Amino acid sequence: MAALWCEGDSMLVEHAEDLASFVQELQAETDRGLPLVGAALIDEKLHKTLEFFFIEGKSTNRLLNDPNAPLGTFSAKIEACYSLGLIDKFEYQEIGLIRKIRNEFAHARHGLSFENDKIKGMCASLQSPLPDDTPKENLTTRFRLVNAIVCIVLRLFYRPEWVEKEKRVPKSWVPDSRWYNTNDKPPPKGAGFMGLVAEKVDK
Repeated sequence: MAALWCEGDSMLVEHAEDLASFVQELQAETDRGLPLVGAALIDEKLHKTLEFFFIEGKSTNRLLNDPNAPLGTFSAKIEACYSLGLIDKFEYQEIGLIRKIRNEFAHARHGLSFENDKIKGMCASLQSPLPDDTPKENLTTRFRLVNAIVCIVLRLFYRPEWVEKEKRVPKSWVPDSRWYNTNDKPPPKGAGFMGLVAEKVDK
């Protein structure tokens, strides 16, 4: 039996058991349910990753959780995480393809399955490593998607905790500025400055 893990991450027993239960339930899902449930967990991990990285406060809540939050969609979270360097290029492309497969099933009225040629082509494009000892006849389209979802979830499982080590905090980029009366305190020689003169108002 092949085993899969992420270098540098040791999963706690309770988390491993929880993930094993998720995979078992994922495999029992219908063709439509499988990509929806799998994508939902990845979405949740990306949400947490952004939440743990951003500055704490109302702004972060508005970006992620408001009814019309700019980062409320799966697509927006993928783009934001990649733009901020919170996921790598492989993860970005793989999650993006999983999202597209999810959308195909979500928007189909009925009858879509893993036997569909378009779905087969999309799943064949997934790049997650496949178990070496799996017989070729078992490498079905459905299995390829399950495998990709599991690989991505493993990679992202502790990502929120990792990015929290670089959590953003408010930062001052320039010294405090204020207006000075040049008669009291002239600007340093050679320094650039801006002058503002209040116009005299005739009464």
